[in-house]
Amino acid sequence: MRYNPIVLVYICLVSIPFCNDSIAEIKSGLCSPYYMSIKANKVNAHVGPGKDYRIKFEYILKGLPVIVVAKYDNWFKIEDPDRDYGWLHKSLLSPERFVISRNQDVAPIMSNSNDSSNIIARVSRNVVMKLRSIRGNWCKVELNYDGKKISGWINRGNVFGIMNNEG
Repeated sequence: MRYNPIVLVYICLVSIPFCNDSIAEIKSGLCSPYYMSIKANKVNAHVGPGKDYRIKFEYILKGLPVIVVAKYDNWFKIEDPDRDYGWLHKSLLSPERFVISRNQDVAPIMSNSNDSSNIIARVSRNVVMKLRSIRGNWCKVELNYDGKKISGWINRGNVFGIMNNEG
């Protein structure tokens, strides 16, 4: 049985998913999203998976939580809290979990995982906190303020760094 080469090319092209992503992502495949954090105080994000790609922007916040959305060799495509995308080498990322406050005003840090517990601190927007655990709508966090370690609970609606299905 002979196949028409034009029909085969058409079938192959139609079966490729349509997306705005690069060829590198198609080669590597998209991954199930998961969180990691920026490992250093100064990290360059590239437009593609490699140092030969131009630098898109620079992160200057150690612990910043990012979502890994794709992989290519030792490079990870990440989404940051502002919904910007870039490629980072795996050595620049840590599996250690952090969250960042995304509230418009200040968000309370509570002594327990409920609204009726005592407020032990308040955090403004863009404060990075170590994530210790998740209990329903609450995240156990830890941060340092003025040399003092503060540990408490923040409502998950006030932070970026947690998947909807966690907790």
